[in-house]
Amino acid sequence: MMQVHINKNTLGLVYATCVVIALNTFFYFEGDVKYSIIKLGIMGLAPVMFFFRASAISPALLTGLGYWMWCYISSSFTGEQRFSTLGFLGMYIITFIVYYNLLYQDVFSFAYFKRLLKLLIMAFGIVLMMQQVCMLLGIYEMPLANLDGQFFLSIDKLHSLTLEPSHSARVLAVLTLCYWRMYELEHGSRPTLIELFGEEMRWPMILFLWSMFTMGSGTAFVAMGVLSLYFITRHTAIYVLPFIFLMNFTAESFELTQYERAKNLAEASLTGDVKKMNEVEGSGATRAKPIINTVTKTDLFKTETWIGHGTAKIDSRWWRRNNQKLGVIEQYGLIGFVITMFFIYRCVIRRFFSIETLVLILLLGMSVGNIYYAWGALVLFSTVRYFQVQNERGMLHIEVGEQIEDD
Repeated sequence: MMQVHINKNTLGLVYATCVVIALNTFFYFEGDVKYSIIKLGIMGLAPVMFFFRASAISPALLTGLGYWMWCYISSSFTGEQRFSTLGFLGMYIITFIVYYNLLYQDVFSFAYFKRLLKLLIMAFGIVLMMQQVCMLLGIYEMPLANLDGQFFLSIDKLHSLTLEPSHSARVLAVLTLCYWRMYELEHGSRPTLIELFGEEMRWPMILFLWSMFTMGSGTAFVAMGVLSLYFITRHTAIYVLPFIFLMNFTAESFELTQYERAKNLAEASLTGDVKKMNEVEGSGATRAKPIINTVTKTDLFKTETWIGHGTAKIDSRWWRRNNQKLGVIEQYGLIGFVITMFFIYRCVIRRFFSIETLVLILLLGMSVGNIYYAWGALVLFSTVRYFQVQNERGMLHIEVGEQIEDD
């Protein structure tokens, strides 16, 4: 009989790559967002991978399981347990644990991960352009372009490789920030605006900007505002700030609706009036209201504030309420939120005062729930953190033979 020998290193590389792609994309044929056949399949393999390839007592294992156990305990206190919510959360957590353990077993080389980021950024841009061509031709169903006749489709509102435009904006922002971080580690300094459009980074950056400006998402302009802070330092402000003003002027000149939505929401958010935020931008307000309410309306003397209301607290109409707080606090309380932050800053983000933290607050809602793109961001940030730690320890190895070069 022919024997098949499985290379564990290759198996780990393939699985980790599948996790990155699955948690940062969504294809129409996957079905419902909660019951995606691809994501369920990959997450379902996580326990097998843990015992076969990635078993280790790691910070991700301790903090991840600690977070899930608190979620179970706190929801049992309230008598509001929903198996699907806790079950899916557990699947996301074990998948992250396996990915984290593989990461620290050197499953990714520096060059491979950087290449993966570049290809994903470009894939989002290329698929978006394919969708735009389809819209011009009146084609609303095209499998290769991830189109299935979604109700919101139009030339100025397209979702590329995720479920909706705002998801793509978040994913692209995280992918691009991570790509810049990898460039920074490789070259010892942040890329300048000139280097962004140099030979190495030209096409991913052009496709990134095209996607963010034309996908039709107000979240995209919020994301670009956050990412622009990456380049502002005492030495670069003299030419970075004029460039940012130019981008804003361009967006206003072309009367981009999504830019105006983001601008109006930002202005309304400064007032702290959630009703006004709903009036000017209902969709975007659903992301900002929980943060404002958490800061301004949290009663520390209520038991529910500390242990939450249970897994059934957030229903299908949650986005219509004006009093909702951060999801993790609504469901699992401040204790759950503290555990979440410990998990994130121990395993995912290297420094609290960073652009990554702003992304976490403004784009991901400062919560870890059952949302694929949020876990996709955690996976990407944790990988960059791994290489940052290696660099700080003087152990970072950038493969000369695998150096990324653009044609």
